[in-house]
Amino acid sequence: MEQAILRRVAVHDRFQLEMKLGYPLARGRKTRYRIDTFIFVPQSLGINPVTYGRNDFYRDIQHYVRMKTPQLTLHELLDAPASPLVDSEKVIAAHPANLSTELERRLRDSFRFLRAILKSALQEVATPLTRPAPADPAARAAIFGRVADALLEDAVAVMDRYRFLRIALARAQAGPALQRTYRLTDESMSLLFEESLLKLHEQAGTWLPSGIRGAWRDRLAAQIRREIAHRQTQGYPSVLTRETQDEYLLRVSALKKFTSSVLWLPINVRREGGTWEQVLFSLAAGVSMVFATVVAFYAQSIYGQVSLPVFVALVIAYMFKDRIKEQGRAMSASFLSRRLHDYRTVIQTQDERRVLGYVREKMTYVDPNKVPAEVRQVREAGAYGEVDLPIQRETVILYSKDVSLNEAAFRYIDEHDLGGHAINDIMRYDIRAFLRKMDDPRQEKLMLEGDRVVRVRCHRTYHVNLVSVFRSVEQSAPTSERTLLVLDRKGICRIAQFDESGGLLDSAAQADDLVEATEAEYAP
Repeated sequence: MEQAILRRVAVHDRFQLEMKLGYPLARGRKTRYRIDTFIFVPQSLGINPVTYGRNDFYRDIQHYVRMKTPQLTLHELLDAPASPLVDSEKVIAAHPANLSTELERRLRDSFRFLRAILKSALQEVATPLTRPAPADPAARAAIFGRVADALLEDAVAVMDRYRFLRIALARAQAGPALQRTYRLTDESMSLLFEESLLKLHEQAGTWLPSGIRGAWRDRLAAQIRREIAHRQTQGYPSVLTRETQDEYLLRVSALKKFTSSVLWLPINVRREGGTWEQVLFSLAAGVSMVFATVVAFYAQSIYGQVSLPVFVALVIAYMFKDRIKEQGRAMSASFLSRRLHDYRTVIQTQDERRVLGYVREKMTYVDPNKVPAEVRQVREAGAYGEVDLPIQRETVILYSKDVSLNEAAFRYIDEHDLGGHAINDIMRYDIRAFLRKMDDPRQEKLMLEGDRVVRVRCHRTYHVNLVSVFRSVEQSAPTSERTLLVLDRKGICRIAQFDESGGLLDSAAQADDLVEATEAEYAP
């Protein structure tokens, strides 16, 4: 069966692009993938091997590797056997007064898995509201009603049942670590739920007619107040006020890291070919030493032990020895760079006792004339917001990743009963290096409007294109996608994704808040 790489590209913030790749695991054998990403950068941005080398590129990349979040709906969280909530209830019911150390560890993991799955489930419920609203008011209201009902019924039921576990844990005399994990997860889940309710409350203005908008907003506001009151009653400090903004954000970030840590996998990044590099460098030094020694012996045999010709010969031999050594090092480095990758990232289990696989990375500059024809075709297909002229001269960066996942990775996820079998590779790429040579984004142009000449404020942007080619062992042919980054000197304005033929993908991602802010800033 073909294994397809799961991918998503989104804007993390003004300066960081987030690329999320999901590697499905094959049962009983090693799973291998290769991803080649060609980055087409306008030459006017001054990106080249001298100004932006390998070290600069890898400095701008940040990697995270984690297990794929199991996919369950809000309703399945209430009754599916794979639900961490259902599993926790069964464990506590079967051991009402004697939770062993192993059971407490299992419950701690289940609580945090529940928070991760709840986040995905809430996002899935709200997905219809991220699409364009239909023109029919009744259809818009129906979509909004289904989303709101799911939150106010199923999500509330999940929250209430989890909070009921507090009594059972107290009866079972749960240890301090388990009690702490329960409370932190409870606080984090409350914040997640409140955020979903707040977004829905805000979207009511777009999706609902004025006649029923007030009633829905009252129901949502009542549930929001209930969540705030719960956190205050439990003594949780995560209540946002105008005076506690900094502390609130710090608390929310810490809770997110703690609860999601159950999915993260340790990684060990190291340079590839370090041993071979030292061996070849030693050979280069040995060859240069042989040359110097031969010259010294020959000069002494001709001119004697101590003489001016011998002195001159030794100096010249040393000069050439030094150059031979450096040339040998350069040739060795070039030889290794063509045959090895730059870095190898080893993926381990959370206890760091087993290796699940590795990711090998390599960054090179490619001659634009040597870009594969199929990649160039994807690059030029379906131009988006570009003038109808031959494509400008570009610098091309190739970032390659070879992924190899052991069969042990599949067994590890099976042991933890996590449902889906995939590992997510999340990469954040900082694009600030591309912004240094950009022109001022605000430019005024003259325009004839009727009989008057007026000044129009224009927004100067630059386009950076990423063409990703995905391959797996099972696939008969690779698949490709193009991502367009629209940048100005202040960062990312928006992104769009295209398939191989240039069609705009339904999953095209863009940071709406950034787009709206940019359009408002540069509006005439």
